Amino acid sequence: MRALFNADAREAGADSGRALRHAYLSSEWRILPLLFGLWMLAWVDRANVAFAKLQMLSDLRFSETVYGFGAGLFFLGYVLLGVPSSMIQQRVGARKMISAIALGWGATSVAMIFVKSAGMFYALRFLLGAFEAGFYPGVILYLNQWFPTKRRTRNFSIFHSAAICSTVMVGLSGGFVLEHMSGLWGVAGWRWMFLLQAVPTMLLGCVAFAVLPDGPATAKWLSQTQRLLILNDIECDGKRFSPDATLPVPLLANPMVWVLAGIYFCILTANTALGFFMPTILHEAGFGGYSAIGNAIAAICVLGALGNIAFSTFASRYRDIRRHCAMASLVSVASLLVLVLVWHSSRPATFVTLVLALAGTGAGVSLFWQIPVRFLRGKAATLGVPLISSVANLAGFLTPWLTGYVRDISGTYTSGFVTAAGVQAIAAVILILGIPLVLRKQHAAAGMAGEEPA
Repeated sequence: MRALFNADAREAGADSGRALRHAYLSSEWRILPLLFGLWMLAWVDRANVAFAKLQMLSDLRFSETVYGFGAGLFFLGYVLLGVPSSMIQQRVGARKMISAIALGWGATSVAMIFVKSAGMFYALRFLLGAFEAGFYPGVILYLNQWFPTKRRTRNFSIFHSAAICSTVMVGLSGGFVLEHMSGLWGVAGWRWMFLLQAVPTMLLGCVAFAVLPDGPATAKWLSQTQRLLILNDIECDGKRFSPDATLPVPLLANPMVWVLAGIYFCILTANTALGFFMPTILHEAGFGGYSAIGNAIAAICVLGALGNIAFSTFASRYRDIRRHCAMASLVSVASLLVLVLVWHSSRPATFVTLVLALAGTGAGVSLFWQIPVRFLRGKAATLGVPLISSVANLAGFLTPWLTGYVRDISGTYTSGFVTAAGVQAIAAVILILGIPLVLRKQHAAAGMAGEEPA
């Protein structure tokens, strides 16, 4: 009789497991493509200025410093509005907030076609960052509601690869527009590029409003049983994979928040340097005209995205996400140091080092965002994630500005990229040594015996 009961229990468990896997799979196919597309377009609309730079600077008579400062102002708006946007999302829901954000940054991108002065360039870049500020931290929290740790690590690497793939879209479409549409109806090619690349954002923002649910509980494609299975699995996963959470202290007084913000700042320094200066690097490396540069960017970014996904998927099999994040950062550091030695002498070596650098920074970012949920819980995670993102994105403001300034006074980007590599190396050090140190101090202060975190 007991054997029969056990067999029935195993069969019921297997049925529940199959139902849960089906629920996750159907959710992934409905959520990830939409979020992937929006994140790709977000990066298109923030980073296409790097390709427009090839014409815009001479057309508007901007210096490298003006360009770098304007490019970086995006992140100042991002920093100031990140936390408020995420708080609004908690009140109004993901569907309304994500669609409103997309429509806002799309309209701002359209307005870039009217830029005639440095002041207007600065204002629109700031406004673009302000609109987009809540999207990335909002998606991080949104995915935490949908998927357990292992699935979330893989899914987030796919989502984040959209940032790398966006450069494919910028490169291919930007190269074509600058080469074939410059002067059409008396409009400069870079203005056409801003317009044509902003329209898909507006359309996808409307799609998000129509189809994106606020969470598993409101997903129309799930049965009531599947909703309960997902919610129970997420709750169990949180208890199983968050043993290293820090002690409950006020958010701004929590040293772990600032350590994590420092790590992400260091990773974004290298990521931003690559994002805003890759077309210029390829131009100086002798890759040819606009279309040739666009094709090279497309190939580099596809390979970099594949490297990011492969490394992140490998890392998701282990609990030591922190160490794998450090390894990815060191790959990027080594690649950037080699890059400054080869980009004026070898096109193949430039191509390979850019692929490795993008794969390293991409995997570093993807894996990093699996770390905060291990140390922050509840309200600390809800507000801590956008705070970390906002503070760290100061790197996005400082890096292009200082890199452009150094180029103006020295005639080379070498110092800027060596500095970016050094800053990202600091991220690896903090990941390996800094986080365990903070945990030990917090546990010691509370009279607790700390353990080595995963």
